[in-house]
Amino acid sequence: MATLDQWAYNFKNLARAGQANSDDDSLGDRQIKFWIQGYRAVGIEQITDFGKNIHPQLLSDFGILELTEIDEADTAACQGIEWGCTIKKTTIPKIVSLPDNRGLVFIGKIDKKTNFDRDKPDTAEFSSSTRFAHVISRYFIVGTTVYVMLSEKDKDIKYINGRGVVEDPTQLKWLEGVAGEECTEICFDDAVHEYPMPMNLYEFVATKIMTKELGMTLQTVESLLNNARNEIQTVQPQE
Repeated sequence: MATLDQWAYNFKNLARAGQANSDDDSLGDRQIKFWIQGYRAVGIEQITDFGKNIHPQLLSDFGILELTEIDEADTAACQGIEWGCTIKKTTIPKIVSLPDNRGLVFIGKIDKKTNFDRDKPDTAEFSSSTRFAHVISRYFIVGTTVYVMLSEKDKDIKYINGRGVVEDPTQLKWLEGVAGEECTEICFDDAVHEYPMPMNLYEFVATKIMTKELGMTLQTVESLLNNARNEIQTVQPQE
């Protein structure tokens, strides 16, 4: 995959029909990136419709997510208003809208393979009453907040991991570090980090941008895409 800067440069180059920079070029990177974000979100719903598998390159890893212990009412700003039971929570990026929350594929331990069971907020109480509920860690989601109910054996967990199809990958933040040192927060860098958009989605996005935003004909678009298919992996952003 390419970085967002590389994708933006590629689209700008397509808009110029492969020609070099021109002095009257007014198409800015911010505008192109805005189009990429919007049409990527629309395209994801189409290429995953009817239960199709989600392409692995669409997924983003949320890194290490720190859990905060709260009262179940989650009303820290309202003194004296409590439910009386504790729970843990964390915040995840906004997920692309797909049926049955299919865009969120993993919430679990930081080994990236031990997942927690997903509940719905209105059925979590029933799930907790089942025979084996006390040995299974579970979670439910409200907006971008993940509420985690840890089992007895997992009660000391302070960090979890998540993966999903993010609506705006440029808003991703995660913790990184090296052995023996404290973790630092890393923010998505358009020029450094790979942007989650596989080639089949790229062609959908490119076609929409060139026809809807740049007013090109489908014949022109197909001709330009044919020229770009073998170049996208090597194109570099301008200095």
